Amino acid sequence: MKVKRSDRSNTNVWASEQLRSIKQKSLSKLIKLIISGLTQLTRTKRKTLIKNIGKTLLYFAKKTRLRAIKNIANAMPELSLKEVSDLAFDAYGNCAFGVVESFWLAEIEPEIFCDEDTLRILQSGEGACIATMHMGCYEAVPLAIAKFSNQSVTLTNIPSFIADSMDFYSAANITAINKKSTNAFSELLKESASNAYISLHCDLYANQTDVTFFGKKTKAPAGIVLLAKMNRKPLLLAYAIYQGDGHVQVFFETLYVNQKQTDTNLSEHSSEQKAEVTVEQLMSNIYQRFEHIIRQYPNQWYWSYNRWKK
Repeated sequence: MKVKRSDRSNTNVWASEQLRSIKQKSLSKLIKLIISGLTQLTRTKRKTLIKNIGKTLLYFAKKTRLRAIKNIANAMPELSLKEVSDLAFDAYGNCAFGVVESFWLAEIEPEIFCDEDTLRILQSGEGACIATMHMGCYEAVPLAIAKFSNQSVTLTNIPSFIADSMDFYSAANITAINKKSTNAFSELLKESASNAYISLHCDLYANQTDVTFFGKKTKAPAGIVLLAKMNRKPLLLAYAIYQGDGHVQVFFETLYVNQKQTDTNLSEHSSEQKAEVTVEQLMSNIYQRFEHIIRQYPNQWYWSYNRWKK
């Protein structure tokens, strides 16, 4: 009798896995159909449709909506309640489009802006670590890097059954590592040691290092800085924004070059290179820039994350 119960249990597990697989395949096919339909539209029509869908979703997602409104009100107390609410919906619509554009990355041709020193880093083939943020087209930064290098690497949070079936990262010459993988950081470390250009979103909450963001104490992920310091790679910052006509612009700037690298003039902090800059100092610099950029383009940043956890 015990054997029969075990067999029944194994059968139930197998059936559950099969059902899950069928659901995933069905969902993947449905997403493919939706994307296929969207790509038949002009990019302008796509943007209008997806932005409106995003705003509608925010209207019904009360918890997400209230968090966005609270975050904006705390960050920009000079705004009226109506301005805060309008900004929350506008930003959510723009971010919805920024997320969905990941499905047709190969079609996007970003305009790239950087100074000559940063351009030399991007063209050197020696790799770099790039801190980016949830702004504009979310994957435009690794896409822009792929224009310079065959080793553009990033983390992805998209379910593997979707990413594997559509393969839109590799179609854009980007290596995507699953963020939920237990060895994700070691894979990034290996890629960085092989002179890859690693771009990671760093504007999420993570209990790794203390920073001040919009005048409030919070914590931030330090992985990109650790990678840069461990493999002695330049640390860059990059962000993407949408222009009014829908075109994507990507901006790169150099934050730090290790003191043992030969061309220390690449860093705006070159006069401070004699003393090793700490992870906390670099993350503080990153978040100061993030805040400045967000204040320039507040309707293109995703406000709904719980970034100021106590």
